[in-house]
Amino acid sequence: MINRIHNFWGIRSEHIFNDVFTGYEDLYPELDTFTAEVYDKDPANTIEEVFNIYRNRSIVPIIYYTENGLIQALKEFKRASYSHVENNVIGLGNNLGQTLCRFLFTNMQTAEPKGRGSNSLKDRFYDDAKLRRAIRICFEFRDGNKLVYPTAMRRSLELVTGENVQNFKPQHARAIAERLCPVLWGRIYDYSCGYGGRLIGIASSNMNYSYIGTDPNTETFEYLKYLDSLLNNNSEIICSPSEEYQCEDIDLAFSSPPYFNLEKYSDEPTQCMVKYTSMDDWFDGYVAPTMKNIHKGLNDDGIFATNIADYKSYGNKEYFVVDRWIELAEKIGFKHTNTIKMLLNTRPGVGNFKTEGREKFEGVYVFEKNNS
Repeated sequence: MINRIHNFWGIRSEHIFNDVFTGYEDLYPELDTFTAEVYDKDPANTIEEVFNIYRNRSIVPIIYYTENGLIQALKEFKRASYSHVENNVIGLGNNLGQTLCRFLFTNMQTAEPKGRGSNSLKDRFYDDAKLRRAIRICFEFRDGNKLVYPTAMRRSLELVTGENVQNFKPQHARAIAERLCPVLWGRIYDYSCGYGGRLIGIASSNMNYSYIGTDPNTETFEYLKYLDSLLNNNSEIICSPSEEYQCEDIDLAFSSPPYFNLEKYSDEPTQCMVKYTSMDDWFDGYVAPTMKNIHKGLNDDGIFATNIADYKSYGNKEYFVVDRWIELAEKIGFKHTNTIKMLLNTRPGVGNFKTEGREKFEGVYVFEKNNS
């Protein structure tokens, strides 16, 4: 699998300098010469020189791994400190684990935010105009040194045209799981696995959880199984839509489900964006059956939680999901008992328009079975 991933990114043996690498290590001394002062003297020529370095090396500026590097990074994640839920708020924390998911789940690069066609980090890098714009951002909106190192370039590329396919932060997954399921060896069901963020977070907890997850995307499923083998977690991962899978003996069901038409992950017939042509169809065909399966499979004192938000799709059409989600859950037999506020970065990106003051956040809506 690691060779397949390296081939996707165009990584060759001469690019591998360590177990964790960018492929540009030998070019760092040259990149160091491009300072703010150099740029101010001749912006156009400086941009072109940096452009030629990146275009000649022709590797997307992200963090790459050998298989041993992946294993060590997962061990480091498990040891690292992380934000906890305090007063029903979980802070921004850090992005540990996200670089690993970005590298490993190569199909993130073919997903389409807001149905606009592929505009991935890889697409932007190989678009000459967008790469030049990213280089300009590096110089004009950043301070300090290492202005055009790969990490800075990747962040700038993410700002070019603004919209990026999102992945759940692994450390948020760990914190939320430990808050909602404080049970050793608890069984946690992730009903929309996605790109591995919740798998990493839950599998890394010292609570020794059992992770059960479903995802209908066949390519994502392959990467999830590979990730689980690196974690040595023996999770139960099923390639199935959650509306067709009956979970059993679950202590916590928690996920961040697909937002109807916000992101297109593949053309497979199992995908929500392919199966359902309207919000009503999505609620009737995906949300309601998924909730019913969870209600049946959840232990009497179990918790059902979902991270979801109202959002704007292509053309700025607004979709109001949250109130309808809560109303349907209560009709099925759940009781909305709490909301955890999950703070988000405020840079441009896909998704919600929930704000409070200067904070940008999404809710994790918490339900219990209504046994009355």
